Amino acid sequence: MFRWLKKFKVTIVVIIALIGFFIWWNGTRGYDDQALAGLPDLSGIDESSVLEDGGSKLEASYQEYYDGLVKQDIKDAEDFSLTLNGADFSAISDKGSKKLDQLGDRQGSVVALEDEDSWVEYTFDIPADGFYQMSMDYYAMEGKRSSIVRSVQVDGSYPFYQSKKLEFQRMWEETGETWKDNQGNEFNPRREEVFGWQNRAFKDSEGKSYEPFRYYLTKGKHTIRIGNIREPGAIGAIYISAPEHIPTYADVQKQYADNGYKPVSNILIKVQAEEATLRSDPTLKRIEDREPDTEPFNKDAIALNSFGGASWRTGGQWAQWEVEVPESGLYEIGARYGQWFLNGIPVQRSITIDGKFPFKEMNEMTFPYKSEWQISKFGAEDDSDPYLFYLEKGKHTIRMEVQVGALGPLLESVTSTVRKMSLIGREVIQVTGTNPDVNGDWTLERNIVNLVPRLQLMAKHFDDVIQGLYALGVDKGSSEVSTLYEARDVLLSMANDTKSIPARMTQFTDLQSSLGTWVSGLTKQSMVLDYLIVKSPDQKWPRPAAGWLERTGTMAYDFFTSFTKDYSNVGNSYEGEQVLEVWIARGRDWVDIIKQMIDEDFTPNTGIKVNVNVIPANNSQVLLLANTSGIAPDVALGVDAEVPIDYAVRNGLVNLKDFSDYDDVAARFRSGALIPYQYNGGSYALPENQNFNMLFYRKDIMEQLGYSEEDIPDTWDEVMNMIPILQQNGMDFYYPHAPNNPALAINEFAPFLFQQNGEFYKDNGKKSNLDSPEALNAFKMWTGLFTNYKIQKQADFYNRFRSGEMPIGVADYSTYVLLSTAAPELTGWWGMKPMPGIKQADGQINRSTGGLAQTGIIFKSTDMKQESWDFLKWWTSAETQERFGSELESLLGVEARWNTANIEALKQMPWSTSDIDAIMEQWNWFKEREVVIGGYYTTRHIANIWNEVVLNGKITREAVEEGVRSINKELRKKREEFGLDESADDSSSSATSAASATTTDQGEGGDKP
Repeated sequence: MFRWLKKFKVTIVVIIALIGFFIWWNGTRGYDDQALAGLPDLSGIDESSVLEDGGSKLEASYQEYYDGLVKQDIKDAEDFSLTLNGADFSAISDKGSKKLDQLGDRQGSVVALEDEDSWVEYTFDIPADGFYQMSMDYYAMEGKRSSIVRSVQVDGSYPFYQSKKLEFQRMWEETGETWKDNQGNEFNPRREEVFGWQNRAFKDSEGKSYEPFRYYLTKGKHTIRIGNIREPGAIGAIYISAPEHIPTYADVQKQYADNGYKPVSNILIKVQAEEATLRSDPTLKRIEDREPDTEPFNKDAIALNSFGGASWRTGGQWAQWEVEVPESGLYEIGARYGQWFLNGIPVQRSITIDGKFPFKEMNEMTFPYKSEWQISKFGAEDDSDPYLFYLEKGKHTIRMEVQVGALGPLLESVTSTVRKMSLIGREVIQVTGTNPDVNGDWTLERNIVNLVPRLQLMAKHFDDVIQGLYALGVDKGSSEVSTLYEARDVLLSMANDTKSIPARMTQFTDLQSSLGTWVSGLTKQSMVLDYLIVKSPDQKWPRPAAGWLERTGTMAYDFFTSFTKDYSNVGNSYEGEQVLEVWIARGRDWVDIIKQMIDEDFTPNTGIKVNVNVIPANNSQVLLLANTSGIAPDVALGVDAEVPIDYAVRNGLVNLKDFSDYDDVAARFRSGALIPYQYNGGSYALPENQNFNMLFYRKDIMEQLGYSEEDIPDTWDEVMNMIPILQQNGMDFYYPHAPNNPALAINEFAPFLFQQNGEFYKDNGKKSNLDSPEALNAFKMWTGLFTNYKIQKQADFYNRFRSGEMPIGVADYSTYVLLSTAAPELTGWWGMKPMPGIKQADGQINRSTGGLAQTGIIFKSTDMKQESWDFLKWWTSAETQERFGSELESLLGVEARWNTANIEALKQMPWSTSDIDAIMEQWNWFKEREVVIGGYYTTRHIANIWNEVVLNGKITREAVEEGVRSINKELRKKREEFGLDESADDSSSSATSAASATTTDQGEGGDKP
C-alpha cells in the first residue's frame, strides 16, 4: 500500500515537472531575436494604405500628435500662466448649462454643465508658439455615480482622440465601520460620495501618458470648448500654463542639503491600506488575503485586510491615505504589495504627497511582478537605495494613482500597427474577394503598393515593442510576449511567401483580434496593498512574506477546516422555522451585495429573516436534485429562463398569478418578457434581467461609404443592399453566430421569425410551427446572410469593429459596455440604434427580438408562500434593482453593468441619454420565445438546420422538414411522459396562447409579433 502511494507521489511530481517544463518551453520556444537581421533598409518605405486616401476621420493618438510636432521642432512654452474663471465664458449652450453662485465652499459664480451635449467656450490670448498644459477646478454634482467625462476642443477641433474623453473622478469614502455576520466574516461598509471641489490636469484617462497633455497653441487668440459627455458637473476655473518641469530626486537631494534637513530616527509607522480615507471609485474596496503576514490576519473567518486587487487596475483610479508623523525630517517610504496579475510584467503607480510630486521619479514608480508578496522601498529600481522624503510634523496625505506609463507608447504602437494590418487585410480582400481560390496566383505584390516592405515594417514594429518590453524588465519567458512574437513571425512569413496570404486571411484576422485582446489586457494594471510604511532610515524594513513553514501551516489549516465550513451560506445565518431560504445562482461578489441589501433593507422593513446560499451559476441540476430530495429553498434567483416551465409541469412551482397583486408587479416588465414563464394559464417566474440586441455602426467609415446617420439601415432589405458595398471595400457586416454553442442558435434565429409574424409552436405548444411559411421565410433570410451574402460565420466583432473591418453589425448590450470602456479612440465615432426589422403593411418596422436571461421563482414546497412573494416583489422593484445595479457597478466596474428587466430601473442606470432612448425604442418590440416541454429539441434542430443549409448546402425546406419531424416526435413523447391532458390544454392558455395575447399590447409601442 505504502509502496503504491510512493509511486503515485512520484508520478504526480513527474507530471507537475513536465507541465512546468511545457509552460516554460511554450513561453520561449523557437523565438529568434535575430529574425529581422536579414531585412533590407526600410527607412524610406511609405506605410500608408490606398484606403486612407479617402481621408480617415479618426483623430490621431496623443503620442502621434505630440511626436509629429516634436519632429517639427515645437518646444515647451516658458513662463506663462493664465486663469480663466469658469463663469467668464465667451459662449454657452442654450440648454443644460447655467451659472451657479457659491457652489460648495467656493465663493463667486461658476458654470454648471448638467445635461449631455451641453458645452461652454472660453476665449484667450497666447503670447508665443509652443506647448501648453491645462487643468481645471471642477465639482462633481449629484448624478448616476459615474465619473465625469468631458471633451476638450481647441479652435473647433479635437487635436487627438484622447481629448474627446477626459475623465474627472468623483470622491468616495467609507461610511461607518466594517460589519461582521454571525459567523465572524467581515464585510465592506458602504461607500458614499464626498462632494467638493477638485483640481485635475487634462491628461490621458487611461493613464498611458506620464504627464498632462501638451496642447500646441500658436501666438494669438484661441477658443477652448468644454463639452459634457457624461454626468453633471461645475467648472470653477481653467488654468493654462507652460508645462511644469518637476525636479529630479538628485535636484531635491541638493535642496535637502541646502536646507539642512536631517533623517529622523526610531520611527516606524504602518498605515493599513484597507483604511484608505478617499478613493476615486467605489469599486476600490477592502479585500481578503490569506497570507499569514497580511495584517490583520484571521485564521477562522474572512478578514478584509488588504486593498485594491483586481479592481484597482484602470488608469486614473486613485486612493488616498493619511499618515501623521511625530517630527519634521527625512523619512523613507514604502509599501507591502502584491503584483501577481500580469505575468512577468511590472505595473506602475504615480505617487503624490499632499497633492504634489516630491520629485519626478514618483510619477513613475514601478512595482515588479512576483508571484508572492513584496516590499517596495520607494527608491531606485533595485530598491538598494530608498529615496528620502522630507515631511513636516503633523498629518500628510499619500495618494497612489494607476498609471500605465512606460507601457503606454508600446501599447499605442501595437494598436497603430493592428490598424495597419486591418488596412492591408481590406486591400487583399479587394483583390481576391471574400472567398478567394487559395490556389490561385493573385500576384498581390503588383496589386497592392509596397505590400512586402509594409509587412516587414509591421513585423519590425512588433519586434521593437518586444525589445521595449524587455527593456522594462519583462521576463523573456513571459507568456505576455508570445503574442507579439507570433504576430511578428506571421508577418515575416507572409512577406516571404505572398502567395500564401489568401489562404491565411483567417489566421491574419484572428491575429488582429488576439493583439486587440493583448492590448486591452495590459492596460489592466492591477495591484493589491497590505500597508504603507513610513519610517526612519535606522529602522529595518518588514519582511515581505511569511516563511514557507507558516504558509504551509495556514494552507493545511484552511484545507482541514474546509470540511466543516459552510461556504454556500452568505452573511447572517439564522436558525428556526420562520426563516426564508433563498438560493442564488450567481458569483460570490454579486450575492454578497444582495445579502447586504437584504440585511439593511428587506429584513428591517418586513421582519422576515432570510438565509442566502450560493449555488453554481447555470446549474439547474442542483435545484432539480434539491426539489426531488425535499430540501428545495423557498425562493431561487438567477435561474435560467428555460427552467421554470420544467418545474411548473412537474407541479413544483407556485403560480404567481395566485397573488392578488400579480398584475401590478408584472407591469414592471415588458409583457413580451413574461412569455417564457407562462404555462397552462399560470405564470411561474419573474424576469430579473434581459439581454437584447442592437445595431452598432462606425459613423466615420459609414460616412466614407456614403451612409449618413439617417441612412443607417432600418430594415433587413436595406442591410442586404448594403452588404455588397461593404464587401467591395474589403469590409463585412456582422451577425452573431456561435458554432460551438447550439443553445444560442435559437436566439440568433428568433428575430427573423418574430419579425415575419411567426411563432415557434402551434396547437398550444403541441407541435412545431417551424414549417410554416413565415418560419421558412425566416430561415431563408437568416441562412441567406451566410450563403447568399457570404458574411463571415464567426468573428470577434468587438476587435473587428475597432479595426474597421466590420463597421456595422448586430450585437448584444455587452458590446456597448466594451466600446464605452475599452475603445477610447472611437469616442464620438460609433453609434447604436435598434436592430433592423421587416416593414409591415401599416408602414411600421417590426424589430421584434428577445434574449432569455435569468429569473426568480418560488418553490411550491415552501411554508412561507406570502413571505416568498414579498421577497420577490422587493427584489424586482425599481428601487431595489437600481440600487443593486449601482452597487454592482461600484464593486466590479462598468463591465458588470446590470441589464435589469425592470423598465423604470433601467432608465436610472448610468447610460447616456441617446443610448437609453435607443434601448427603450428596441424594448418596445421586446418579445421572448415561449418555452414548452421538449423544447430543447427545437434548440438543437435550429442549430442543425443552420449547419445543414450553410455548411452542407442542403435545401432549406428539406432541412426544416427533417428537423420539424424530430421536434414533433420529441414534443409528443414528452407530453405523453408527463401525462398532459390534451383537452385541458386546449381549453386553457398555454405558452403560445399567452404569447399571442401579449402581441396586441400597443400601449408603449407594443410587443408586436
